[in-house]
Amino acid sequence: MATTVSTTKQRSCSFLMEPAPAGSTFTPEDFDSETRLMGKAADDFVRNEVLPLLPEIEQAKEGLMRELDRKMGELGFTAAEVPAQYGGLDLPKTTVALIVEKLGPEPATCLTLQAHAGLAILPLVLEGTPAQKERYLPKLASGEWCGSFCLSETGSGSDALAMRTRAVPVEGGYRLTGEKMWVTNAGFADLFTVFAKLNGEQFTAFLVERTAQGVSLGREEHKIGLHGSSTRRVAFENVFVPAENLLGEVGKAHYIALNTLNLGRYKMAASALGTGKYALEVAARYAKDRQQFGQPIANFGLIRSKLARMATHLFALESMLYRTGHLMQAWFEPIHDLPPDHSELHLRYREAASEYAGECALLKFYGTEVQYLCADEGVQIHGGYGYTEDFPIAKIFRESRVPRIYEGTNEINRLNFTQHLIRQMTRAGLPVLEAARAQASALTADLPTDAEGLLHALAAQFRAATLVAFQRAWEAYGDHLREQRQEVAAAIAELAVYAYGLESILARLPKLQGASAEAGMLMALLFAREGAFGVRERLALVLDALDAHGATPQLPLPRLDGVDLANRLAAHVLQRDGYPIG
Repeated sequence: MATTVSTTKQRSCSFLMEPAPAGSTFTPEDFDSETRLMGKAADDFVRNEVLPLLPEIEQAKEGLMRELDRKMGELGFTAAEVPAQYGGLDLPKTTVALIVEKLGPEPATCLTLQAHAGLAILPLVLEGTPAQKERYLPKLASGEWCGSFCLSETGSGSDALAMRTRAVPVEGGYRLTGEKMWVTNAGFADLFTVFAKLNGEQFTAFLVERTAQGVSLGREEHKIGLHGSSTRRVAFENVFVPAENLLGEVGKAHYIALNTLNLGRYKMAASALGTGKYALEVAARYAKDRQQFGQPIANFGLIRSKLARMATHLFALESMLYRTGHLMQAWFEPIHDLPPDHSELHLRYREAASEYAGECALLKFYGTEVQYLCADEGVQIHGGYGYTEDFPIAKIFRESRVPRIYEGTNEINRLNFTQHLIRQMTRAGLPVLEAARAQASALTADLPTDAEGLLHALAAQFRAATLVAFQRAWEAYGDHLREQRQEVAAAIAELAVYAYGLESILARLPKLQGASAEAGMLMALLFAREGAFGVRERLALVLDALDAHGATPQLPLPRLDGVDLANRLAAHVLQRDGYPIG
């Protein structure tokens, strides 16, 4: 029987310390009827109003995306994370993720919402003054105005502090000069959140209205995909910014940028989940319809194995995503009762937005890679037709490449996770090294033969491998791990994916019923089987790189018939015409 989902605050990365009790984490099965209706509204919108407009979206029809953004405002999607006193819905992070997931089948529209409702609105929510919130949030929440986030430049992408945009104090405010690139929603944004160096040194944020003199836009970028979304350069030529439009504190805009991106990465994983599910749906239906050698290609083992692998990784991603959203919400929940002028409001928001930065980074790199896996395998299942624009999988494929780059490349986010784990140990006091020593024996423990016992033993093995790898790397490099051994830091993050993924799956399984329970167990076994080989490889990479050859433990591998498991799972996928849970 499922236990009650915990609503107490837990520290980030605690999943490495001990397993969550079965049924204790939040999963999609826990959504209430009101939340499900919100998800259905998003699903109906994208399938009934957006997907029929794909030809116009692909041609970037003038004004179309702005109109769709307004409609999302009318449906409440742009107000999702805005406090109620400013016209918002203040929805839980899990509900926000569900809305984004359901919009995933059309990535350009989904990205437009993410840039507006996330990147543009969250800086104001997290760091704005009451006056700034009163002035801008109601317009942004309703969709009357659209916002945009101006951080990247030609010479500063991952290294944001290398930016060249400058601000200087003048009477009554500041003068802003510089150029930003890759600005989503730039073509129709009414408000820009702009990051600059005040006096050439202090990293500071400003709110700049589109109508300000000296603001100009470049042409729309000719992108491989996401043709419907607006992406332009934005230039600021001696733009006057009133003093009251300075956002946050002088010299502390890194809090705004990093925490906005933390939360944005969480929603990127939700978008990836939605796009990946749609790719699986398209691929499964095509596999059933396409005849070769006198039968549907869905009958062939190599096609079925692709469908099974797509579903398995989507299941792991979904289980981690909604678990993380609920854990984050526990940190935001107490803030809702604070008045807008509370002296510690900004500090509370910073704490809540940064606590799960590690899991958000993990979800971003894993989620976008799952999305690409599903799109790539979907093309392969379509064969030559998949490489033509006559079939929807081609568009899905084109638009599944760039998420691994923006909002922090996946390489950067691998490093971010391991750096966050260091932070949790050194600042938050998480007993990581003690746990590594206590759990090391799980690496070489015998594996049970029954399915449930095997899964729990492998989950313990995956946690121990992550901790031991981190312990050895920390002992060798300490705080300099990220700079001196990036490959090792990245491998630790990849180990954590298997640990967090399998544990999240195991905690979810008791909530599944009927055919979903059978499909869930098959996906758990397939994820664990793939993870066992992946963990062994990455642990060896870490220890070899640290010149610890003699200390590399020989991890036992599970004896599981992956062919049979995949075939059985594929049957569920084909029966459901896509994702086999729900």
